[in-house]
Amino acid sequence: MVGVGAGPDTTAEWWTTSDVAAYLGVKVATVSNYRKRGQMPEPDATVGRTHMWRPSRVVSWHENRPRPGVGGRPSPVSTGVSEPDVSSG
Repeated sequence: MVGVGAGPDTTAEWWTTSDVAAYLGVKVATVSNYRKRGQMPEPDATVGRTHMWRPSRVVSWHENRPRPGVGGRPSPVSTGVSEPDVSSG
């Protein structure tokens, strides 16, 4: 699978939070929140305040993470909750 966004080099040795955000196509704050909430792998290394991941680990996690309606949260259509019947009669 190719990265979601036009992102960093997948053959690089390390990715920073900015690289992960570029790969996922999200903002840096989103990656920081994923990390803080335990929704992504812990950094493989931290230098000062810079968190770093091995690109292969991020790619593998991203390819296998649950998606709405695909083994993760149920999509609104597949929840089995029906809309109220508004027809008269």
